[in-house]
Amino acid sequence: MNVLIVDCLGAGSTGRRFSTLDVIGAGPRLVAGVIESLGHRVDLATCDAVIRDPESLKDLDVLMVSGMSSDLRSMARVVRSWDRGPAVAGGPSAVNYVELINSGFTHVVWGEAELCIDKLLRHFQDRLSITEVPNIVFKRGQRVIKNPGPSYTPTELLWRSTPSTKLVTRYDYWWCARVYVEVVRGCSNYYRPTLPLADGRRCTECMKCREGGLWSRLNCPLNIPPGCGYCSVPALYGPARSRPIDSIVKEVSELIKIGVKRIVLSAPDFLDYGRDWLVYPAPLTDPRYPPPNLQAIQELLERLTEVSEVSSREVYIMIENVKPNLVNEKVARILGMYLRGTTVHLGLETGCNKHHIVLGRPSTVDEVLRAASLLAKEGLRPYVYVIHGLPGESKKTIKETIKVVKKLPDLGVEKITLYRFTPLKGTAFEGFSRPPPAVKSRARKLYYTIRRINYVSKKKLVGQVLRAVGVATKAGDALIAYTLPHGPVIKVLTESPEVFIGKTLEVVITRVLSDRAVEGRIKAVLN
Repeated sequence: MNVLIVDCLGAGSTGRRFSTLDVIGAGPRLVAGVIESLGHRVDLATCDAVIRDPESLKDLDVLMVSGMSSDLRSMARVVRSWDRGPAVAGGPSAVNYVELINSGFTHVVWGEAELCIDKLLRHFQDRLSITEVPNIVFKRGQRVIKNPGPSYTPTELLWRSTPSTKLVTRYDYWWCARVYVEVVRGCSNYYRPTLPLADGRRCTECMKCREGGLWSRLNCPLNIPPGCGYCSVPALYGPARSRPIDSIVKEVSELIKIGVKRIVLSAPDFLDYGRDWLVYPAPLTDPRYPPPNLQAIQELLERLTEVSEVSSREVYIMIENVKPNLVNEKVARILGMYLRGTTVHLGLETGCNKHHIVLGRPSTVDEVLRAASLLAKEGLRPYVYVIHGLPGESKKTIKETIKVVKKLPDLGVEKITLYRFTPLKGTAFEGFSRPPPAVKSRARKLYYTIRRINYVSKKKLVGQVLRAVGVATKAGDALIAYTLPHGPVIKVLTESPEVFIGKTLEVVITRVLSDRAVEGRIKAVLN
C-alpha cells in the first residue's frame, strides 16, 4: 500500500507553524518506521505543504494525519482535500476523536500506533474485520465506536520498529532543526488531582495512586485519569518505558550521517530513563521512587558523546523536560558532564505548594527551585514553565507564583515560559473552561512580570558572541538565525543575507528586540 503521513503538529488553525518552526517531532517518523517495517511504501509531508498543494495527495491508498488538540482545524483542512480512501488521524489529537470523525476522518488511532497499525492496514488491504483492530475509533452509521484494547504497548513489543530517518528531509530547515529522538514513552506520574472535577467527581483521598503498589496505581476507583490534571500523556501513552540504548544510538548516528545538527532526546521526563528497568515487570507508576537510574543515563549519554560529530561539537545533543523532584546533586553532575551549555526544562506551573498537590503534580515549589540551582551550577541552562488559568487558581496562588518567578533569575534560570491552561479531553480537567488570555485575566501581573524577566535576561546577551546557523532571509536586509545549541532567534543585519543561509556563524549580539528575539552582526563564518 502507498501511505502518506501528514505532520500537522503545531500547525494550529492556520496550517503553518510559527512558534515551533525549528522542531521536528518524533511521532510521525516513528509511525513511518512502523509502516516501512511492514513492507508498505510510506512518505511524509508537512501540513502547510499539503494545504498549498492538495495534488500531492493523489496516487495514495491511505492518508494519515498527526496533530495535537490545538491542530484540529488544520487537520480538518487536510482531510477535506482527500476523498479517495481511508483517512486516519492520530497523535495527541486522538482524545478529540469525535471531532476528528465528524470532520471527515474515517478512523482515529487511540494512543500508540504500534498497537494497531499492522491490523489496520490489513483491514484496508485484506479486509480484516475492523472489530479485530484494537484501539481504533470509527463511525458505523450514526454511532462513533471505540474498539477496546490494551491501555499501552508492552515493553517487549514497543521498540521493535525503528523510526524513519530518511524522511526527516521532508521538513523545511531539517538541517538546522531540533530533531526529536524518542527515548522514553509515557510518564511515571500516576498521581491524580484532588480538586473537585467539572463533572462532580472528587478524590476520596484513598491514597491508592500515591501510596499503593505500582500495579494498583494504574486504576482509580473513581476513574479519574492519571497524571497532572491538565496532561493527557499517561492516559494516552501509559507509564514510562525506556528505549534500548543501542536503538537510540543507531537512530542518532543515522540522523547525523544525513546532516542533522541538533538532536533532542525526547521524553515527558528524561530522568524516567531506565527507572522502569529497576521495577520491571511492574509498571513505573511512581514519579518519585525509585530515584533516577544514573547508570543507564550515564551509559546513554556516554555512548552518544562518543560519536565523533557530537564530541567535536559539530552536532549538539540536548534533553528537554525533567521532573524537579528527581533532580539531585549526582543527577545534575552527570547531566552537566555530558550536556553542559544546553537547555533543560522544569515545570513549575504554580508557585503554591497546595496548588501543586491538588493538581496532581509530584513536585514541590522548593524542589523546582533546588533543581534549577543545581542544574545551573553544573553548566546547564534551566528554562521554567508556568501555566495560568489552571483549575484551583486564585489571587493568592498568582501572588505566590509571582514571588517564586522573581527568584528564578538569581538561581540561573534563563527563560520562563507562560502557557494558558487548555482543557484537553481525556484528562481530569477536560470539563473546565479555557481561561481568557493572561493580559485579560487576573494573571495579567504575572504575564508582565515574566515578560520583564525574560527581557532582562536577553539584555545580558548584548556584547556576547553566540554561535548560530543562518536559516532564512527577512525584509531583504536581515538573516534569521537559530542559536546553537538553542536560544533566542537572532536577526542578523547584513547586506547579503542569502549568502549565509546554511552557514554556521559567530554573531555579536548588539541589541534586544523583544523578550524572545535579539539582533546582531556577523563576527565570523565558521563553515
